[in-house]
Amino acid sequence: MQTHLISYDISDNNLRLKAAKFILRAGGYRIQHSVFMGTFSKSILLKLEEELLLISNLPRWTPDDSLLLLPLHEYSKRELSIIGKVPEDWGLINREIHTLVL
Repeated sequence: MQTHLISYDISDNNLRLKAAKFILRAGGYRIQHSVFMGTFSKSILLKLEEELLLISNLPRWTPDDSLLLLPLHEYSKRELSIIGKVPEDWGLINREIHTLVL
């Protein structure tokens, strides 16, 4: 399991929505409008990368569109700074909370 920061800059609304759904379904959390963070198993991450690659092959994908999947190491996570609003689920996103009670 490794934590990744995922961001996109996609101009087409439908493609952007599709990418967000793939990331959320894989277990990522939205931390900003186009930025997600999640801890994924190797198999889930590979499947997510395949799904996102499919999006990049669709006709509405433009040369200016991009997706970034950045692995975060433990030292990176410890040094992370947030300026402004902290996401509501930050403890869960950052793996500080291990149980979610609904």
